[in-house]
Amino acid sequence: MGLLALTSMSVLGEAHTPVDSITTATWEQYHTEYWPNPLCGEDELTLWSCEAGSRTYAFCSSREVTRTSGYMQYRASRHGKVEFTYPKQKKPPLGSFTYQSFGNGNASIEFSNGGYQYTLVDPLREASSILVAPPSGQGKQIEIPCGGNQTLQLNYTMRLMYDAGIWSDY
Repeated sequence: MGLLALTSMSVLGEAHTPVDSITTATWEQYHTEYWPNPLCGEDELTLWSCEAGSRTYAFCSSREVTRTSGYMQYRASRHGKVEFTYPKQKKPPLGSFTYQSFGNGNASIEFSNGGYQYTLVDPLREASSILVAPPSGQGKQIEIPCGGNQTLQLNYTMRLMYDAGIWSDY
């Protein structure tokens, strides 16, 4: 069984960079892989979404993101009314989110707000979910089950995460 290579290391072992298929990925190559979500605008990418009962969740992004431009936001609604947006302002995601990609194809986005830790879990071969952990000592972590077929593992998504400086391996 082979290991999926997502990064390469310099000869001296100093710097990690994603493989070429990630660093050269373009919107034009992958635009048909991103499905719309009512919480993300027509000019935005839906990088991750979930519908659970009367609630809808989405991780939305501008089409281009760097450390100093573009934005990413997590949004949650109930009965079609947005109840939660993080961060409140559209701004570059560095310092707000952490992205992780694993050799087995799984990926996740993490952020904290008001003492709560949120993790958008996107397994390659299973249904995704949202994990919400309350502040220490204030209850148990909850898991909100979602469907599969997310886009956190797409090369263009991974390029956005790297360019934004939120890929935790870098």
